[in-house]
Amino acid sequence: MSPTLSISRWIFLFCLPVVMLVPVEKDYKAHFSLRSLGLPCCRTVITQEITIITSCLEQQPRYGCSQHAFLIKDNKDKTWCIDPNSEWLKDKIEKEELNCPPVISE
Repeated sequence: MSPTLSISRWIFLFCLPVVMLVPVEKDYKAHFSLRSLGLPCCRTVITQEITIITSCLEQQPRYGCSQHAFLIKDNKDKTWCIDPNSEWLKDKIEKEELNCPPVISE
């Protein structure tokens, strides 16, 4: 038996690390692309009531953004991160005075 490896075995050994890294690279690109979309991420939330609301989105926890929050935009085009446990917010959603569709989540 020859102590050297055949060409096909060398090719197999060189390709093996590439095959093993492909799923990791693919997952990394998927997470990176979510960040690169420019999605908002509330890191902290407030309970203050916003009186004039022009839009609302629900931020569900996702990779790189673990806080559950509602992004409320007011009449001055300022975005507020509201605690989902705020009573006034729950009341408006329950009475269907406010519709807050979810942003992309994982």
